[in-house]
Amino acid sequence: MLLNNSFRNMEADKEEFKRLVELMGWSQTEAARRLYKTPSAINHLVNPDHPNKPTQTTMQLLKLIIASEHPCLLEGQSVELRDAPDAARDGVPRLSLREQEMIENLRRLPLADQEKVHTVISALLRPYKPGKPKK
Repeated sequence: MLLNNSFRNMEADKEEFKRLVELMGWSQTEAARRLYKTPSAINHLVNPDHPNKPTQTTMQLLKLIIASEHPCLLEGQSVELRDAPDAARDGVPRLSLREQEMIENLRRLPLADQEKVHTVISALLRPYKPGKPKK
């Protein structure tokens, strides 16, 4: 039973690693470069038949890179990142300068204040359906 649970945990770790690398749109070579691993080591981590799994440190580094470069990806707002970084994807436009500034200002607030601002903004936006931005 313990062996089965360990195997499932290993599979989950490998699946999460592979999902995050794919979410960033990285090749195995790019993942190796960014995570300070060899391409062979990355191949072992994404290969479900290989016993190696990502270490906690590797997962933390990967998530840190994602959080610093594309924080919305870790908040459940997944967007496709395989095309050029500045191109609109799947009909989702890039953030405007005003939107980027708003997010940067929000990040400067203490966490408790961020939650308050989020609650207010969410309440204000509730009447609007998701879709194309209003002009």
